[in-house]
Amino acid sequence: MYNPLRHTPIIVLCGGLGTRLRTVLTDKPKILAPIGNKTLLDFIISMLTGAGFEKIILSVGYLKEQVKAHCAKRNYSVIFSEEDEPLGTGGAVKAALQHITSDLFFVMNGDTIFNPDFSELYQFHKEKKGVMSMLITRGYKGDGGDVVTTNKNQRIIQWRKKTQYEQPETLHLNTGTYLMEKEATHFFPETKYFSLEHDFFPILFTQKCYGLPIDELFIDIGVPERYALAREQDKTRAASKQ
Repeated sequence: MYNPLRHTPIIVLCGGLGTRLRTVLTDKPKILAPIGNKTLLDFIISMLTGAGFEKIILSVGYLKEQVKAHCAKRNYSVIFSEEDEPLGTGGAVKAALQHITSDLFFVMNGDTIFNPDFSELYQFHKEKKGVMSMLITRGYKGDGGDVVTTNKNQRIIQWRKKTQYEQPETLHLNTGTYLMEKEATHFFPETKYFSLEHDFFPILFTQKCYGLPIDELFIDIGVPERYALAREQDKTRAASKQ
């Protein structure tokens, strides 16, 4: 059975400094954060290979040698896009483009507990015929997050920070999972360092970009409280299987 994900690369952004998590994760990059008897990276690789991806590009920077060593130990078939200096989420994608030969590619943040249906996003994107599609969820756990508003055709019409008084289950929040046409990168800033969220999306959203709403659980482990929540969720899941 044909699976288009086999021929679509995915960039996993895992090069961040993780400064907010340093109090509980002092000597590891976020992607190697222990969750149960595995690391976050193990969960992500298992999820992506299970979905059918064959070209996984890890954008690595901070403590990247640890990530490379872990992948070698586990015999993970991945490509490394290496940062010698912090590039931001946008700069990291821009640097990883050297490994992209297709007209379409996925991007996902590598510091989240999330198990979406990538095939569903692929089909949605093909139907909408935009330059980018993103997954948005009401299953966001914790504070923070970016609110994404769409019109009746699911085109993105607004992007803003969630306030501390808003409940995530009443809103659609960005999951950091995108499917982009290569032509979308024409809107990248000329600088090496830039943010997808702050420097690129406000420009790109003038084009046809769409949001696919789902209710999938989503936890960004970037702060100690949400990392603790992710570990607790894993314990609950493990207990339910016994």
